Amino acid sequence: MISNIFSQFLFKFLTGFFSVVFGFMSIPFVINKVPPKAPDSFTPVVRFAVTSDVHLDGNPEQPAALRLAQLFEDCYAYAEGENYKNLDAVVVVGDFATSGADEEYELFNEIVENNIKEGTEILAVLGNHEFISYRDYDASIAYEHYKKLINEDVDRHLVINGYHFIACSYSEDGKTFDSKKDWLNKELTVATKEDADKPVFVFQHPAPFATIYGSVNWGDFTVRTVFEKYPQIIDFSGHSHYANSDPRTIWQGAFTAVGTGSLSALMSNLNYIEGDEDAPGESGAFWIVEADADGNVRLKLYDIVSHRFFEKNDYYLTDVAKKSSHLYSWSNLKSLDTAPEFPDGAKVTAGKSNEGNTLLEFPNAEGYWETEDYKITVRSGSKEVFAATVVSNYVRADLTQMSVDIGKLDAGEYTVSITPYSPYAKGGKTLNGSIEVL
Repeated sequence: MISNIFSQFLFKFLTGFFSVVFGFMSIPFVINKVPPKAPDSFTPVVRFAVTSDVHLDGNPEQPAALRLAQLFEDCYAYAEGENYKNLDAVVVVGDFATSGADEEYELFNEIVENNIKEGTEILAVLGNHEFISYRDYDASIAYEHYKKLINEDVDRHLVINGYHFIACSYSEDGKTFDSKKDWLNKELTVATKEDADKPVFVFQHPAPFATIYGSVNWGDFTVRTVFEKYPQIIDFSGHSHYANSDPRTIWQGAFTAVGTGSLSALMSNLNYIEGDEDAPGESGAFWIVEADADGNVRLKLYDIVSHRFFEKNDYYLTDVAKKSSHLYSWSNLKSLDTAPEFPDGAKVTAGKSNEGNTLLEFPNAEGYWETEDYKITVRSGSKEVFAATVVSNYVRADLTQMSVDIGKLDAGEYTVSITPYSPYAKGGKTLNGSIEVL
């Protein structure tokens, strides 16, 4: 286990390292430029929802199954309240199943058929989990199941209201995209020749390597080499489950990449190396994407648990085909970052869980971006009884208060220190306090 102090040092060091690497990959270098907001006159001509990593297990009462059904309901309700009222597509960027078993496919189809309306396309690509049941002896069987139960084409290229949608599954090994390079290049050439200034929407399960948050340890190098030639691409990927409320899950450089998080449960990685951490409580999010007739694109992140949008994850992309207009680069978003601060008068209090554990409760710290994590130390006198860095509740659009289970403590007085950190490793002022455990 990496110590709390060293973990934060590693987080800061690697954030700096990635700033250099990703900054180089995001030429032209731009900093301190606030991306524009979508104007009130923005009028979509296409709208779609994009999610991933649902991990259906065949049980219709599974929370993820209920959320997938809710996605359709919430998207249609949102569209009905807008000037443009269509939901043109729902895209699932892999891992709609847990193992690729027939009952998981059947549940996916049942949810779609019971909730989709006329005029909405469904696109679903094969992620790694669709191959799990067959990988040990013949991974290509996953293709047979997909073709039988979803669509005869494992890779698809659709045009919806003038916009190209290119959805690409893993190769038959369920691990690489080696056999897909030629197909991707061919379809991207067709799409970009039709209109070199218009965005092209691309979907595959793992992120292009060294782009968004999670793409270093969960990304794919092959798709990155293909995409480099097409600045028109807006690519959507899942696989990592990393919180798409984190600003690092959008990236612009040679093209645009966006992380889709997970509909079932979101995660984070507190220092890029030690391992993934589940976000606290229930979580799940997806994007609603809209594009107008001029090629401008709006991305709005939706919290499927609280049924509301994340305020800070409302992105507006203009002139996507021009690299000079790419304001969502790692370097620029990092330059806008500020150290999170607790509100005036903030206090830490103690509560009890149903299991009798002590709960630390304190208000969210806020910066330009949401706080990613908190470094917490609890002492009894000079003795340290709890020390950890915990993921914040930035995976939820509705929560303003943290509640952290620190285990069972003996009755008595304890001192507490809590330091908030931004997604780009900027530490805010420490909140110090004391609690009494009864």
